[in-house]
Amino acid sequence: MAVRVMTAYVAHELNHPLGTIINLANILARRLVGPVVRPKDISQHIKHIKAEAVRATSVIKNMRMLTEHMPTAYESLSLIEVCQDTIARMKPLAKSKQVNVRLEVRTTFVRVQGVKELLETALYNFIINSIAALDHANVTRRLVTIRILARGPGETTIQVLDNGIGVPDSILDKIFEPFVTTRTDGSGLGLAIAGDVIRLHHGRVCCHQRKSGTCMEMILPQQ
Repeated sequence: MAVRVMTAYVAHELNHPLGTIINLANILARRLVGPVVRPKDISQHIKHIKAEAVRATSVIKNMRMLTEHMPTAYESLSLIEVCQDTIARMKPLAKSKQVNVRLEVRTTFVRVQGVKELLETALYNFIINSIAALDHANVTRRLVTIRILARGPGETTIQVLDNGIGVPDSILDKIFEPFVTTRTDGSGLGLAIAGDVIRLHHGRVCCHQRKSGTCMEMILPQQ
């Protein structure tokens, strides 16, 4: 089971940067055959492709940390930067799905000890899940809100809220377990990986139903 989970984790996480690289390469190809070629646009796409390639090379190292509970050197991080960088990475997908992603900061306690790449991976999977929940939602405004707030003493929470179709009650209590999903195209690994990442950072995750949509939370100890 451990080998199966680790193999599935690596495959799942590699799909994200590789899919982005393919999309960026296609955009770049279209720009190059267009009537006007802007060097600034081209260099920006190349920069993003390189960043995703570097991200792909770090997947195996990061997944080993999770599946083998390897100790790692944490650094002081701003959750605002984690959220901003993840949202920037999500922009092409959100735009293609006509989803508005916004960030709200409701606390000054935004620093934690952690691994930036791993926290971004967890948040990325939360946002991917919320965007997917909007695919079949009958709403006029498709919105995902990332909110940073402090609710408990010594803890800072990142909430990912959407107005999608929600999570069925039948799987609500096991949504963070591997291979649990309601999507026909889902692997059931994104939220499991997010949960493992947050537990590695001595935090916890939870999922709440809203009147319209879902609220996913990652709760981390403050620095």
